[in-house]
Amino acid sequence: MKKTLAVLTLLVSLCTLSASAEVIGVVDFDKVIDNYTKYKSAAEEMSDKYSEIQRYGLDKEREYKKITSPIERKNFEENTAKEISKKQEAYFKLKQRRETEINNAILNTVKQIAIADKIDTVVDKSVVFFGGIDITDKVVKALNTSK
Repeated sequence: MKKTLAVLTLLVSLCTLSASAEVIGVVDFDKVIDNYTKYKSAAEEMSDKYSEIQRYGLDKEREYKKITSPIERKNFEENTAKEISKKQEAYFKLKQRRETEINNAILNTVKQIAIADKIDTVVDKSVVFFGGIDITDKVVKALNTSK
């Protein structure tokens, strides 16, 4: 009777443990970024803005070389430095805003898929040696089909 009770207790414990086991999902965030169309367009936009600032600086450098008066040169340097600073600040604000938008979209999509698939925890695939449910392709598909 004691053995039967012990075995029954062990079986109930194992059933309880397996019933409360956490479902782990994994996402390859590098693959998500590489395949997310909005990320690609944002990266192109940032590259274009950065190139624009560089062109502006080069144009101003050419103009500066044509100025002969020391006073005019000093005024030109100050004004150009202010303009470049404004352009750089606008660039960094835009870059931060785009990064935040992309990160939020990815996180919200991962959460939605995790909830729909009844996944308790989602981690980056690079930290998992074995196991987990890979939802990377679902995340990429959902991101690229959402508006």
